[in-house]
Amino acid sequence: MAAEIVPSADKMKAVYVNEWSAIGAVADSISFGEVPSPAAPKKADVLVSVKAASISGDDVGLMQDTFAGGTASATPKPSAAKPLVGGMDYAGVVLAVGPDCKKLKVGDRVCGIMKRYEAQAGTWAEKTTAPEKDVCKIEDDSISFVDAAAVTMGVFVDQAMIKLALKKLSSGSPRCLVIGASGALGTVLLQLLKKYKGHVTAICSGKNAETVRSMGADEVIDYTTQPFGEQLATAEKYAVVFDLVGGTEVQSEAAPLIERGGMYITAVGRVKGWQFRKLTTCEFMGALCYMMRAGCDCCGKYTWAFAGPYPPLTAEIWKETALESGARAAIAEEVPFAEAPIREAYAAQAHTTQGGGWS
Repeated sequence: MAAEIVPSADKMKAVYVNEWSAIGAVADSISFGEVPSPAAPKKADVLVSVKAASISGDDVGLMQDTFAGGTASATPKPSAAKPLVGGMDYAGVVLAVGPDCKKLKVGDRVCGIMKRYEAQAGTWAEKTTAPEKDVCKIEDDSISFVDAAAVTMGVFVDQAMIKLALKKLSSGSPRCLVIGASGALGTVLLQLLKKYKGHVTAICSGKNAETVRSMGADEVIDYTTQPFGEQLATAEKYAVVFDLVGGTEVQSEAAPLIERGGMYITAVGRVKGWQFRKLTTCEFMGALCYMMRAGCDCCGKYTWAFAGPYPPLTAEIWKETALESGARAAIAEEVPFAEAPIREAYAAQAHTTQGGGWS
């Protein structure tokens, strides 16, 4: 969402909640109004005027009383006295720097991803604060604030997936399968995979086929017409499967398509939609145990790996995967920083992600 900044001495506009939202009710639970502005930055902190921020599936989970929000969050329980401002990623301009800052100065264009599990500030507001070490300077004026905010999470997660698969990707012309290819993560991943000159098959709905082709997919499979596993049953096997949907059902469907010695890399895990609901003890322990043995191979056929990088987005990752590669996220919609369009955008995002993560 794009923000028109109207500076205020002690108050700022923001999107927030005063209590954890009920599951599936975030669009109706959020408030749009004034909250206290951040204090002047101390030590090595930076005050940023937010020009753009994104609305993602993770943002939905973090505002709800779910595993990602209420259960596992280190953020204090929201209240009227201490509202929780939403949002994780941002792009904007430095308004002020603390006395110990060494790299950034007032007026610098910057972007980043907040550590929400460490109770860092939200980004759906006119201003936010972050440690200087967690803020990336946007050196290239060719990228807009909107594109910078939209692509941060994609390059951050996707570079971690590619790092895990680097040996496979660097050997010959690998065949890769991207499941959930038309979202913000998937469209960025397709562009980053071009570097390795292999064959990339994208799984998404037919309505998004042209988008993923334009991002670099060599082949598109519409999962809405027939299970993708059936459609690819006779195809040549894949060296790497990148999973952006999650769940044991998706992994089971993809497993027969992986060549012996190949890799299955997931950014979500074996519990589908864990961000958007409470987990049973069995679900949590089962997923944890599976992740703890992530280095093993599955019955000797392929290696399973979880790509779950933790912020911040570093300057090195930002420069290599966003600026130098030219990768950009597919943006579903750009909306102004106003109540009605933000509620509509949030409802649309919640419907997509809580419906299973496919697009």
